[in-house]
Amino acid sequence: MLLRMRDPDARAQMERVRREMTRAMPGDGFVVVRPLQEVVDDQSRSWRLGATMFVAFGGLALIVALVGLYGVISYNVAQRRHELSVRVALGARSADIVLLVVGQGIRFAFAGASIGLAAAWLSARWVQPLLFRQSATDPATYAAVGAAMILAAFVASAVPAMRAGRADPNAALRSD
Repeated sequence: MLLRMRDPDARAQMERVRREMTRAMPGDGFVVVRPLQEVVDDQSRSWRLGATMFVAFGGLALIVALVGLYGVISYNVAQRRHELSVRVALGARSADIVLLVVGQGIRFAFAGASIGLAAAWLSARWVQPLLFRQSATDPATYAAVGAAMILAAFVASAVPAMRAGRADPNAALRSD
């Protein structure tokens, strides 16, 4: 039996309510009085833990993706150092080199985000039961996640791009 009390200090009255309920209910029954928030908290604890774990693993996956993209772009810049130095020697500005390298990272991110969003869209019917008041096919969510991935790719490829933009064409051309 649920009893709603509008008194803001309902916790202080729990013992009085338990005694009154015990008196009103004849027999050997034992009356337990608990605030409704405790009952709701007990039942929603596993859902909150699951949501926290989804966020933690999602953040970890994002960090792994960023480190992986940074590694790929850095390796590619190191492999293309001679080519990039020749471009600078022929008159390319540092901003052009940075734009070239960041553009490559953004292309990688667009490809990965497209594949990931397509996979999420296809698996939406299995994910929907895990969501509360949110559609698994919400276009705004998909757009926000895609934009976040592109922004993260920009950040991950910016450092190797800056390093490539500072490349010294004399050192690279002398090494051959």
